[in-house]
Amino acid sequence: MNGSKSEKNGQNAQNVKKRRLIIRAGFLAVYVLLIVLMIHSGRRHTILIDNKDPHDGSYSAIDGMEVSIDNQEPLEYYRGDRDKAVVQGQKHIIKVEIFDDGRKIEKSFAVPLWTDMVIIYVPKLVNGIEPWLEPFTVTEQLEESQESISPDEEISFQSMGSPQLEDLGKASPTP
Repeated sequence: MNGSKSEKNGQNAQNVKKRRLIIRAGFLAVYVLLIVLMIHSGRRHTILIDNKDPHDGSYSAIDGMEVSIDNQEPLEYYRGDRDKAVVQGQKHIIKVEIFDDGRKIEKSFAVPLWTDMVIIYVPKLVNGIEPWLEPFTVTEQLEESQESISPDEEISFQSMGSPQLEDLGKASPTP
């Protein structure tokens, strides 16, 4: 009789261990799913909306338009404008209305998961030129802007001085 009780206790202990293991594995799976869901839907991204002429002249900026992303308040853009929109999640819709001809363009796009900032070249989007959406990094933009400046346009700081400070060094002290 004592042998059967110890066998039942041993089986109960094994069953309890199995149940605990299954429950812990279930909690772990739910936790991982929540993490994935929060990263995928909760991550904020900055979208730069660009309406500038390119350096190579392959297309031209739009004279006037209204742009909205994900039902945010539409903003007006004119030639040479660049602004930003902060959005949450991966999938978005951009709506463009051009003032001149009244055309309305609506496109959906997805921001890559680990990208914090992207740039949308609206003139490319309107003209059907790919890629109109690109990842944006400040260092790449600085390099591009430095490449586009000719040596004649560069500013020399050596010739710039403060005449007031130079004059102070030459002045005699007053008693």
